[in-house]
Amino acid sequence: MSERYDLPGDVGKSRAWVRTLLVWGLPLAAWAAVIIGWFLFADGDPSTPDPSPPAPAVGQEVSRQADEALEKESGQQASRPTEYDFRGAKSALGLPNEELCKTGILVDPTTRKVLWAKNADRAVPIASMSKMMTMLLAEEALATGRVSLETPIKVTDAAYKIGGSQVWLDPKETFPLGELLKTVAIKSANDSAYLVGEYLGGGDISVFIKAMNDRAQTLGMKNTRFYDAHGLGDDKGNHNLSSAHDLVLLAEHLIRYPDVLRLSSTRMDSFRNGKMQLRNSNNLVFNRVPGVDGLKTGFTDESGFCVTITCERGGRRLIGCVTGFKTSKQRDAFCKALLDWGYAQ
Repeated sequence: MSERYDLPGDVGKSRAWVRTLLVWGLPLAAWAAVIIGWFLFADGDPSTPDPSPPAPAVGQEVSRQADEALEKESGQQASRPTEYDFRGAKSALGLPNEELCKTGILVDPTTRKVLWAKNADRAVPIASMSKMMTMLLAEEALATGRVSLETPIKVTDAAYKIGGSQVWLDPKETFPLGELLKTVAIKSANDSAYLVGEYLGGGDISVFIKAMNDRAQTLGMKNTRFYDAHGLGDDKGNHNLSSAHDLVLLAEHLIRYPDVLRLSSTRMDSFRNGKMQLRNSNNLVFNRVPGVDGLKTGFTDESGFCVTITCERGGRRLIGCVTGFKTSKQRDAFCKALLDWGYAQ
């Protein structure tokens, strides 16, 4: 006959608690760890510093190498084109809204002739036309292999805070450089322009702005000063300044990169895998004014409505820049008339 030995009550309860913990507690703890880990690390732990930024992809050496590549490909001097000839340039044409234009110029880059000029060397605020220099430095970084169109760029807090015309970048997002440049060229996105500049400056926007000013000097832009990469103005109230003459020099150099005109002549495109539509900010392109394929509009209260225009008709290219209009309609009407006049010369 066997004897039955019961465990003390406290021991039985202890073992039951352990069994309950093993059956339910550990799986619940594991799931809790997964959930906590997701919130902490799925979009990046704020307490964990971002990876070290790349070395700056801008600077005098990068620009020099890009110029050498352009010269080799085209057989033309890339860094400093021949000066424009102002002799014989008209100063008053009697075109619609001409009196509303504060500064402007129209040139034939092939003959180096200035066809029309109005205060062409006066330095004025240039708003988003500043992005032409941002795009140029990006194209030079691409040409020298420092970056590629597929280079991933994580949105920074600083870029997220940039206002004005934008594509509402979020620090949780990462985009290829090519996608960001598309929003700069077509939508004139300030946040994208800042992010591109910050990245190419090795994480330091001041490095990029210095490169903008250095590049302006090598291009012969004598009346130009940059304070930011987008044209809104810096936190001290300084606004990018340039002249119509300087901006056609910049435009002439910039459009030697085929991808620039491809983007600037695009009427509509999309961003974020089709979730956001991009409408070209240049009405001369959007409304299909004959031959107009770029280049960059701008507006702030300080600059008024302005544009740098590129146009090709019958194999002949003209480049112009106008600033200071009260409305975009006034600016566009004058530019249409100015181009028609220019091609009649």
